[in-house]
Amino acid sequence: MKKLIKAIKYSRLRKMNEKDLLIKEIENVRFLIKIAYFKLSIANENALVESAILELRSLEVKHDYLLNKLKEVNK
Repeated sequence: MKKLIKAIKYSRLRKMNEKDLLIKEIENVRFLIKIAYFKLSIANENALVESAILELRSLEVKHDYLLNKLKEVNK
């Protein structure tokens, strides 16, 4: 059953155009940023705080890249 669900999701993604895929990926990254902020808010050790900050920075860079890519596609 799980394989069927994955196959259906994959076939839907293949049918999407580049703009729709970028929008979906941006939404996904925004969700991951929210999770990273939550991790940061509950971090109670220096290593965990540092890890959350690095994760946030990485996601922000990816988000900026995807937004720029979406702007290019919309031209």
